[in-house]
Amino acid sequence: MGSARSRRPLALPAAAAAVAAVAVVAGLLATLLLWAPGPRSAVLLEPAPGGVHPPADPHAAVRDQLGGLAGLLIGDDPLLRACADPAAGPSRPGPAGRDPAPATSGPARNAPAADRSGQVGAVIAQTEALRGRELRPVPEIRLLVGQEMTEQVAEFFADRDAPVQIDIDTRALTALGAISPGTDLAALRLDAFAEQVSGYHLGAAGLIGIRVGNPDALSPLERVVLAHELEHALSYQHVGRPAEHREGEASADAGRAGSALVEGSAAAAMLQYAHTVLTLSEQLTLRAELAVRAGQRALAGYSPYLLAELRFPYLAGLRYTCQRWLDGGWAAVEAGYRDPPASTAAVLFPDRLGERPRRPAALAAPGGSWRHADTASFGAAELEWLLSAPGGDPDAGLDRVRERVSAWDGGRRTVWTERAASAVGLALVDRGEPGTPPLCDTVRRWYAAAFPLATVDHDGARVRFDGRRQDAVLACPGVQVRLGIAPTLERAAAIVD
Repeated sequence: MGSARSRRPLALPAAAAAVAAVAVVAGLLATLLLWAPGPRSAVLLEPAPGGVHPPADPHAAVRDQLGGLAGLLIGDDPLLRACADPAAGPSRPGPAGRDPAPATSGPARNAPAADRSGQVGAVIAQTEALRGRELRPVPEIRLLVGQEMTEQVAEFFADRDAPVQIDIDTRALTALGAISPGTDLAALRLDAFAEQVSGYHLGAAGLIGIRVGNPDALSPLERVVLAHELEHALSYQHVGRPAEHREGEASADAGRAGSALVEGSAAAAMLQYAHTVLTLSEQLTLRAELAVRAGQRALAGYSPYLLAELRFPYLAGLRYTCQRWLDGGWAAVEAGYRDPPASTAAVLFPDRLGERPRRPAALAAPGGSWRHADTASFGAAELEWLLSAPGGDPDAGLDRVRERVSAWDGGRRTVWTERAASAVGLALVDRGEPGTPPLCDTVRRWYAAAFPLATVDHDGARVRFDGRRQDAVLACPGVQVRLGIAPTLERAAAIVD
């Protein structure tokens, strides 16, 4: 429908100018940041897929799924542990031009009038001290219990995706083996989301909402979530959104990279809060809360790809932001907002900061009555999610995934439709570094693993996959990697011509 255009990442809100999401699988703290027209952030607590009973070693599940916070409390990641300790940062004034004051638990100068226990005001003061910034003004903070929170989230995020975009995303993700046929993306994106959101931030409205059990006695986990959202508010007030790259048309992959910076900065502040403010007893309570989450099921319908997509801004963004913080403190983190990474490759491989990905050669249409529906960037992060769980099976994941992903130097994904039928094309560019697995070979291995029942044969320089539900043709002229997926080999071959 129309000419090729750049759009937001798959499975994320179409209307958002910048989006970041991270799943809290097995208790992983996740924030979904939506800016449309202003930032909207939601922290959700989502448990691991699998059985409803806690594992024999609950810490194993939390350690595996929680990411940054688990790495701090029960893991041993040197980078995250260093980032969690404010004393490990460079000894220089904070971004506000003064040394950050030590976090205290006393009454805050800007505690909301409704904060009867004083806990909210204390978290505000503690987070400001860690960041070296002040909230002016303090956002309205709502402490919401149970269904009230769910209803507000459903209301605020009801417009996350238009039906047309959901249909396009479903077609693309199904053809790539990222979701199972028949997956209801609309339900996954709103229903499960609304029930599990633990906190949100509406930047333009100056509003933060936190799901609580008792408004007068915040648990350690609820305080950590509040600190996370307060950091979003601080960054929004003092820095704004990550700058958009002015070269070429907007890229969904670049937007995802910017979201990783935003979520990474909030996650870093969250880690520092948990490390410096919570007492040992409160950290043990936090562990127990997370272990309980690890034994529940909330986003059980999410495939490994969708879960990885939700985690990315926090897990990859946290490591990216922590390195910046260790190099230059919060001033260096904020400088990243003015010159954010141009692609998810720059988040995964920080030595590429400042590089722009190459644009692959355009794919051809399948021909006949097929209609163009959508074209979007296809980033290094998306490639990694596919390689890690081909066909939704983590056990089928390729070897040396991160090394294989490092070959990515640009990508586009296109969808065509013919009534209920779909065709999808991937166009990638190989970086061509010596010693790195060729991207063409990686795509061949991935597709064969994702669709193991397909018959594979070679037609000259092409590889053909004759499957039961769909066919595919892979061609790799020079550094270009071109994959066509369609109901027939003829249509798939036309795409890579």
